[in-house]
Amino acid sequence: MTRVFVPSAAPPRVTLSSDEAHHLTRVLRARAGDAVVVFDGRGREWDARIEAIAADAVTLELLAARTPPAEPAVRLVLGVALLKGDQMDDVVRDATMLGVAAIVPVLSDHVAVPDQARRTRSHERWTRVAVASAKQCGRATVPGLMPMTAFDAVLTGTDCQAIVMCVEPAAAGAARFMPRRPASALVLVGPEGGWSAREVARAGERGAHLLTLGPRTLRAEIAPVVAVSALWTAWDWP
Repeated sequence: MTRVFVPSAAPPRVTLSSDEAHHLTRVLRARAGDAVVVFDGRGREWDARIEAIAADAVTLELLAARTPPAEPAVRLVLGVALLKGDQMDDVVRDATMLGVAAIVPVLSDHVAVPDQARRTRSHERWTRVAVASAKQCGRATVPGLMPMTAFDAVLTGTDCQAIVMCVEPAAAGAARFMPRRPASALVLVGPEGGWSAREVARAGERGAHLLTLGPRTLRAEIAPVVAVSALWTAWDWP
């Protein structure tokens, strides 16, 4: 079933943005009368029908509310150190499918700080990636994409009940899993060069649990998927 993202969706009908209208009618070749699913990115979705297609607008009639798959019991915020190239696109796509509540690109000690123009372009692209991933996987909630944030600000600004920092296998005091399920958690995954000793120490001061993901060093874009999957297994979701 074709899924359409409309952030302001409310019965009885909605008008699509130009991007959604173009994708629906030009890419997917949908026609008036076709059935679709509308979701608002905040956990609500509806069965809908394409009511009218005009040159400047596409209107959908919302027919009945649907019950989407449940979100995780743990509100998980993924803080991932900024990665190179399109690796962040992959992280955002996969984290959306895995049910994270929010994604924070972290400016750590081992990454270059981009200029404001690049930050804006990247944020817009990652938002599109998250929406596309939610469409594909059938999720009704789009995770929040936070601005690029310095590591210390992420630590001090979190309101999560638990902090989990993924570290190299040799890190002192690291465990293999998080046995106790919190109501919310900030999960920190480092860059290609790993976290600095200062960052590990600062996280420890904030009470972070150090988590290893096995005896091997994982690629930076794979580590977030492994970390979130391991935590969902320990915390019994889905």
